[in-house]
Amino acid sequence: VNCAGTNAKGISKMVNCDLPVEARKRFSFVFDSEEKLDKKVPLTIDPSGIHFRSDGGRFLAGCGPSEDFPVDRSDFSIEENIWEDKVWPVLANRVSIFDRIKLVNWWVGHYAFNTFDQNAIIGSHPGIKNFFFLNGFSGHGLQQSPAMGRGISELIIYNEFRTLDLSTLEFERIRKNERVLEKSII
Repeated sequence: VNCAGTNAKGISKMVNCDLPVEARKRFSFVFDSEEKLDKKVPLTIDPSGIHFRSDGGRFLAGCGPSEDFPVDRSDFSIEENIWEDKVWPVLANRVSIFDRIKLVNWWVGHYAFNTFDQNAIIGSHPGIKNFFFLNGFSGHGLQQSPAMGRGISELIIYNEFRTLDLSTLEFERIRKNERVLEKSII
């Protein structure tokens, strides 16, 4: 089972398969507000792609880089001034008290980004028996992993999906050029 995250393409090359998955940077920020809100903030996605939510007593925000392109899996550098120039202004515009916030922490991570349609690839390789894909979640991995784990297990054991029909996400869609498109992906 190829479930190698940002190295999925490298694993697939071992069996002469070109998988449309690459590493893409994503930035995460933890911040505190001087003035407290009386309610928790649900996941809120600005049209700019910047998203934020409550996280314990603080807040968590995230975004992609100004220019979204493939990166080396060892590149964890942050885009200079992205907090001050891109993220903070959007937050302050969305929630007035966020004009007085303090950045507490930040980190850089990578999405295993599916360049074909930004959705997971699950299923067996059409030409290689017992080679399975579970890749390219493009940031959906944590949300979808329980269902996907069950789905790939069923496929391996029973040769079919039983609990959920995940066939629209199978590798074969790439060969057929049949994209599964969503309206909003962050």
